[in-house]
Amino acid sequence: MKILIINSVYKEGSTGKIVFDLSESLRMMGNDVLCCYGIGLKKADDHSIRVCSRFEHFFNALLGRITGIPYGGLFISNIRLNRIIRRFQPDVVHLHCINGYMVNVYYLMKYLAKKKIKTVLSLHAEIFHTAGCSHAYECEKWRSQCQNCKDYKREVGSWLFDMSRLSWKKMFESVNSFDSSNIIVTAVSPWLTERVSQSGIMKNYNVVSVPNGLDTKIFYRREGANYINKQGYERMVLFVTPSFSYDEDDIKGGRYIIPIAKTLCNHKFVVIASKISDNIGRLPDNVQIWGRASNQDELAHLYSEADITMLLSRRETFSMVTAESLCCGTPVVGFRAGGPESIAIKEFSSFVEYGNVPELIEAIKSFSKLSFDHNEIERIAASMFNSQAMALEYFKQYECLLR
Repeated sequence: MKILIINSVYKEGSTGKIVFDLSESLRMMGNDVLCCYGIGLKKADDHSIRVCSRFEHFFNALLGRITGIPYGGLFISNIRLNRIIRRFQPDVVHLHCINGYMVNVYYLMKYLAKKKIKTVLSLHAEIFHTAGCSHAYECEKWRSQCQNCKDYKREVGSWLFDMSRLSWKKMFESVNSFDSSNIIVTAVSPWLTERVSQSGIMKNYNVVSVPNGLDTKIFYRREGANYINKQGYERMVLFVTPSFSYDEDDIKGGRYIIPIAKTLCNHKFVVIASKISDNIGRLPDNVQIWGRASNQDELAHLYSEADITMLLSRRETFSMVTAESLCCGTPVVGFRAGGPESIAIKEFSSFVEYGNVPELIEAIKSFSKLSFDHNEIERIAASMFNSQAMALEYFKQYECLLR
């Protein structure tokens, strides 16, 4: 089967790694797979093509901020994609996160629909069933129609206008331009699947849940890892986040670290973060900033060494941190954020009301007293989240479309 996968990034970032693992697994199954992306290295490998220049990317971002329509922009990348599609002649086009100012999303969707190209649309965020927001949080307008939105400008980066009504309409028209026999919509978690199924934009489609996969040859239980000095502490708690800050609007929840660490002074807290905010001052002695993991292998060692991985996010549609931690045999405790509690293994995870620090502290205390079979956690998680299982499930959807 010839499969064309389109995503904003490739080999980097969470969805870039997911797409790379998916393409490798599909290729091992004997398929001809080509990946198109918009941000990153000009030449990532022989199985991928970057279709958007850096100038186009930044111009599209600027245009979206000025007009208030986040997923419009230039057609140059679309022209390149159209040529690739005509040359490659894919049996299926698989769309992932195409919201990174790499293409005119509305035009691309309508082009695929017009050409009757079999398409799988995989939802990693909430942009395709809202006016463009990655996370709708407590807002309910997307169920019928987004309009008059007080959060729109902040959520989509619009400098001037609340264009939520027009943006919702453009997304509705592009998604619903397909004949239902030519498109399958998937979502990365049961929680997101349920949300999407209730939306005004997706109401005509049956949404299938396909969990993200990861490379279990990297994320597995490592014995004897001694990266962290835990002397004097009873337990080690790992907090993995793209960025670490105390900002109130930081959805990853770094500001909760201090009250938790001060209460659990017999626990060592280790923060893995690619970016550290300038507002981080003096931390409690039991908090260590590790910084960015040098590679995924090091990250797997740190997961394995931890007794608990902690999630503090306000919202996650899936949570690769949850999947990675469980595949390394480490239980997860955190705030209820949507996706994580719907994918986690219930026996080895605990989630409390978002922002309820006393409840979270009690959950950490409770899990600290338990004795877990880490190899059993790893075994179950590996069967759920490995990239081969993800590829097989997506391949089933491709076959359904072609039938």
